[in-house]
Amino acid sequence: MSNQQTENVQNKLHQRTTVNQNWLHYYTWLEAEVINENTFLFCKLCKNRNGSTTFALGTTDLSLKGIKQHLITNEHKESELQLFDLNNSELNREDQMDTITLDTYNVSIQYRELLDKEKLSIISLMRNVYFSSKQNLSLNIYPDLCNLMSLQIENNNELIISENVSTLKPASLEKPAPLGSKYADYKNPMAGFDFLDSIANVIKQSLFQELNSSPYWSLMIDEANSIDHDKYLAIVGKFTINNMPIMRYLGMINLDSTVGEKIYDHIISFCNLNEISCDKIIHFGSDGASNMTGYKSGVSARFKKMNPFMSSNHCVSHRLHLAGKDASNEVLYFQKYEKILQEIYGYFSKSHKRQSILKLMQVIN
Repeated sequence: MSNQQTENVQNKLHQRTTVNQNWLHYYTWLEAEVINENTFLFCKLCKNRNGSTTFALGTTDLSLKGIKQHLITNEHKESELQLFDLNNSELNREDQMDTITLDTYNVSIQYRELLDKEKLSIISLMRNVYFSSKQNLSLNIYPDLCNLMSLQIENNNELIISENVSTLKPASLEKPAPLGSKYADYKNPMAGFDFLDSIANVIKQSLFQELNSSPYWSLMIDEANSIDHDKYLAIVGKFTINNMPIMRYLGMINLDSTVGEKIYDHIISFCNLNEISCDKIIHFGSDGASNMTGYKSGVSARFKKMNPFMSSNHCVSHRLHLAGKDASNEVLYFQKYEKILQEIYGYFSKSHKRQSILKLMQVIN
């Protein structure tokens, strides 16, 4: 037997003979019909438009692969587009009902209901992501949080109130449906990160539009080191909306160099990427380092070339810190105090066991 014949025999052995009923739920345009003891799948949308695809004429291919291939055909896309236009029109008008078949109308209603249901489901999942982000919780708990909400929905009537006593119904612990019966439930951590990116993009777009609506704005930046000693630059903007001052965190830039020219180029690239107007910057604030405030090649000097009337200042908090540090150097007590703190830090930082004991002492106290 040749390889081709062997492959044909294997395909016949693995060919489906029944339709997965869940497909009819998720693909509302799909219908199954038994003709001469053979099961055929039809696309109701393409069939009503007298299409020429296999699903418009009827096919015995009962595989999910065939359904997905039909989804990307031009004929089905045109049918869905027509259905979308139909959903946006007034279906209850009598003059339109003459041109709409009953099957198409029913599919349109089912399609709209499915979209509404899926939309609410996605919104609920995005609320979980937003809640986790606002509470500084890891998205690793996102799947468990979704499962908790599902359990609450399934048992929303668990409280039984009688005249004498109130009891709780036991939680629904039915055997979960097999994984193959649910498609794209979006309850995994990767989906959570995708939702988080989508939410962040909407917030950033709204923020940058608000910033650009202000006639002028101020820029404040500060360098920061990560735990692995990478350099980052935090960017904060201050602007006015309806004559009210507003301060917003704009973003974080990964620095490959702390030279003033490189920092300036990174800021300009950040503004251009997010369509923020640099011409409206009228004030610049920094930590007062030479790469920031240098009168020849500092970041502030480069911005002043763009706007000669721009003002700049050394951050008050940084100046207070420097003043306090200089004052402490003149007091012997503070020098001993700083040395003791450094020794305590060195004692615990070099031993994981000591850190564990320190945390245990904190819990006990």
